[in-house]
Amino acid sequence: MNYENRLNRIDALRASTQDRFLARQERLEKKAAPMVGELCREGKTIHYAYPVGGKYFESFSHTEVVNYLARNRYVY
Repeated sequence: MNYENRLNRIDALRASTQDRFLARQERLEKKAAPMVGELCREGKTIHYAYPVGGKYFESFSHTEVVNYLARNRYVY
C-alpha cells in the first residue's frame, strides 16, 4: 500500500464519520423541534427548552439546546 492510497482511505473514513454525525444531528433536531422555543431578550435571540418533567435550559445556540436534550435523554 502506498502513501496516496492510505491518505485516500483516511479521507474516506473522515467523510463517512462526518456524514454519520450530521445525519444523527439532523435526526435529533427534528425530534427536538417541538421542545425548543425562541424568545428575544435585549435584542438577542435566546433558544430555550422546558421538557416535561425536566429542567428549564436556555442558550444562545439552537444546537446547544438540542445537545442538552439529547445528553439528558429527552430526545434520542
